[in-house]
Amino acid sequence: MSVNDEQRWVEIGRIVSQVQTVTHRHHTFLEKIGDASIKPLTGFPIAIVVLLFTFQIIRFIGEGLIGYVFEPIFDIYTPLAMKLSELLGPGFVHDVLIGTLIEGEIDYGQSMGLLTTGLFVPFAMVLPYVFAFYLVLSFLEDCGYLPRLAVLIDSLMHKIGLHGLAIVSFLLGLGCNVPGALSTRVLETRRQVFIAATLMAIAVPCMAQIAMIVGLVGRYGAEGLGIVLFTLFMVWMILGYLLNKILKGESPEIFMEIPPYRIPYWGALLKKLWMRIRFFLREAVPYVLLGVFIVNILYALGIIEHMGKIAAPIVVGLLGLPMGAVAALVVGFLRKDVAIGMLLPLGLTMPQAIVASVVLAMYFPCVATFATLTKELGIVDMAKSTVIMIASALLVGGLLNLIL
Repeated sequence: MSVNDEQRWVEIGRIVSQVQTVTHRHHTFLEKIGDASIKPLTGFPIAIVVLLFTFQIIRFIGEGLIGYVFEPIFDIYTPLAMKLSELLGPGFVHDVLIGTLIEGEIDYGQSMGLLTTGLFVPFAMVLPYVFAFYLVLSFLEDCGYLPRLAVLIDSLMHKIGLHGLAIVSFLLGLGCNVPGALSTRVLETRRQVFIAATLMAIAVPCMAQIAMIVGLVGRYGAEGLGIVLFTLFMVWMILGYLLNKILKGESPEIFMEIPPYRIPYWGALLKKLWMRIRFFLREAVPYVLLGVFIVNILYALGIIEHMGKIAAPIVVGLLGLPMGAVAALVVGFLRKDVAIGMLLPLGLTMPQAIVASVVLAMYFPCVATFATLTKELGIVDMAKSTVIMIASALLVGGLLNLIL
């Protein structure tokens, strides 16, 4: 460096010292919490507390909307549906549109008609939790926590071929698999979308299904429920690891801004919430209705009942379940929570209840999720994903039956 260059930098330093004052500044409370949120030692306990609190809020909002808004709306709709049932009379069209009357009345959980269960599931059971999840998700995004959670879990997610931002899909899937499937669009590559969607459909039960599993297995104590949840977690990890090794391609690194913690601007938050709800209504609901319609036709024609008879040797022999569980597995394609409820009167032992819960969670998504995933993945990739679901469910169910 020449003398002139040295003099130039000395002059620059003198000017900077005259116009700039350097003082020590302590981190604010929010900055300290922000730093602690991304350090593994403190970040994981914070994440557990935040997620538990989050799910309590989602459950409170979702159940409140169902009980005080949507169920009363369908109570008003029921007389109209019953009148249509009388006009149609028994027959194929009645079975497809209205479904089966339970003790002479419409049961939105079991009738399975296009205009009964087909409308009730997306609007009265899925939409409330979608609303609650997107509200809380938008809050976590805008307050600055969600990017920190993504960074915190990024190393673990890379082991299954994803990056930290994919945790959004799994979080949404715990409320309802439909918005979880839709949220895979935030991932950059087709490979990541396939892995995330397949893992979510196999190892992430929705909140309604979790509640029914607790009712079925929880009566045997925490041991049985712990085995179910631990098994699903291990399936998530092992299957994700295998898919990451088998599928060609790379998983991009996470690249996102970590903003400071701040109070969200509610105007923007509500606008984002409305955009997501509108997207769900436009993109997911039509495919849910189409899926219910197709399945109802197959059920009315007796095809699904015939499939159940074919599957009986596998269910009884390989999985060790009673013959009555075959019907539950068939109905599981329509509604998994209802299918688990059908197992309650069978008097299953604890090992049988564990095997049935795990297999129902893994073997196939409900019709709403199946329709959404088909749209997101395409027919070819959905077929591949379905093969993986069925094969892994039978393998894990068979192993559990042998072990337990």
